[in-house]
Amino acid sequence: METNRLRNNKVIVILDTNFLLLPGRFNLRIESIEDVIEKKCLLLIPTNVISELNKIELTGSDRISKDIALKISERYEKIDLEGPVDRSILEYAKNNKCIVATNDMKLKSDLRKIQVPVVFLKKGVRLALEGYIE
Repeated sequence: METNRLRNNKVIVILDTNFLLLPGRFNLRIESIEDVIEKKCLLLIPTNVISELNKIELTGSDRISKDIALKISERYEKIDLEGPVDRSILEYAKNNKCIVATNDMKLKSDLRKIQVPVVFLKKGVRLALEGYIE
């Protein structure tokens, strides 16, 4: 039974820190993930991502992106993850067979090695999906 990947008939998508910064940088709508995946999604934000966003020091337009990311994060359900963000997302995605939204090249590569689908911003223009959703 697909209880881990699906919740209420929605595909679970974990958002990482740099993905949350994209709306402020590229005028991206987080909800457009559903257009790429072509399924209804349950977007989850790890609690350690929120902590990381609060801790990072940014200036100028990046500071505005951070403020937008924190505001956006209020709309979505949280998932309690601890420890280093990338490692915790990698483990959660592996164990729960969900999709991860990230633009972090290392995390994306590590996820693809274990066959976890990844949503990312392609050429600063549109979202793309790499990998297969069962």
